[in-house]
Amino acid sequence: MKRYFSLFLCALLCIGITGCKGSGSTKVQTYEKSGVAESTIETPENSKNISDEFSDTKETDKNMTDIVDRDGRHIGQIPFNTGITLTNSGIFYTTVISGAASPDTVTVGMNEGAKDKVIYHLYDTKTCESYTFGSITDQDYEAGYCRTELDGKLYTLITTGNALDKDPDPLLLVEFDLQAHTINQYTISENGFPYTSMTSVNDKLLILNHDQTDVLDDKLYLFDTKSKQTEQVMQFELNGNTFDTIRSMYSDGKNIYILRLHFEGENNVTMFLDTYGFDLKKHSEKDISSMLKESAGKNFVPEDVANEIKQMVSRFMVLDEKYVYYENFSATRFLGNIEDSKIFGETEGAGDMFLASSGSGAPFFYCIFGGANNENSIYELKNGTLEKTVFKADDDRYYITAASRSPDGKTLLQVDYTNPEDRNDSLPAKIYYF
Repeated sequence: MKRYFSLFLCALLCIGITGCKGSGSTKVQTYEKSGVAESTIETPENSKNISDEFSDTKETDKNMTDIVDRDGRHIGQIPFNTGITLTNSGIFYTTVISGAASPDTVTVGMNEGAKDKVIYHLYDTKTCESYTFGSITDQDYEAGYCRTELDGKLYTLITTGNALDKDPDPLLLVEFDLQAHTINQYTISENGFPYTSMTSVNDKLLILNHDQTDVLDDKLYLFDTKSKQTEQVMQFELNGNTFDTIRSMYSDGKNIYILRLHFEGENNVTMFLDTYGFDLKKHSEKDISSMLKESAGKNFVPEDVANEIKQMVSRFMVLDEKYVYYENFSATRFLGNIEDSKIFGETEGAGDMFLASSGSGAPFFYCIFGGANNENSIYELKNGTLEKTVFKADDDRYYITAASRSPDGKTLLQVDYTNPEDRNDSLPAKIYYF
């Protein structure tokens, strides 16, 4: 039941032999298990207060993150967090209570020992108050890169249990109501895989799961956010040495784009970008393998490039119907033109440290660790050009560590020390919100 993850570990994050049969074998059927999952949610008695676990430390600067405006003026504080997404309602973030033997050990997700407790919060930027939604009992991994805001709710995908054992683990869709400050969960699959993908299609969510049954396959589900019903709409099955597997999906409001990896033997792989209509009828496909090979070739010798292309994908977007952003769990990330298969170069900011913002707003790009010129560069894609601005923090030792944008156009930049050896309490982690 855990063949995906066992192969994943043996191949050092290369899940080259997972995935499924060619697109010609796509099946359409209704998923039988839909509706509310069996409750595993822990909620606080008073959602307006930060969790009691932080009551003895929340006034200590080193355990708090300052929120400031563009000019560095103080707005508020939240506890030191591990995951952050900007929404129309404020800053969605998590805090962690360590379950490891040592309180300084971070063991979030996919660990064989005691688990951390991950608690979900919202900092309301209008009232300057934090609300606690609660936590998921027995949480193993959150695919935080999949967080999607839709109609006043934020959705994320979580697996519970233990991905390293042989028991099946459910893939849960967790819904956070950003106004009511409530949390609900829905079972997408009883055989979930930690690394997944999700995108919004009108008032529905398209969700990918690498199903963990004995016959490996990739399944796409549509979750109706109104009726709370789940429908399986596509399936790629593994068949011999030649097959296809889905790496990610994205919708731009006009089309659905599927990133499909085609295998013809272990070292013969091709990446396709398939375009579908909202009726899930395929319109076209484009071989983008040359773009991946060019980008991966900057860090890997030729014989290792194929393994790099097989990696699971953490971020994937198609912008203006002709630009693709790709980021995997290893070292490859780029922004390129689908039409001529050219990727943006180092001088334009696109390199190993080039990342896309999170959140459901219009994406922008930034360079972590200061980028090539040791500066906090931010890029907006406009008319096929990356327009660069340099963000000036209130101290030159800061660099951008995370960025997010809400659907209503607000921007969040999280910064920390440029040089970790300089770390001291006089320069705390900080969030710029504007």
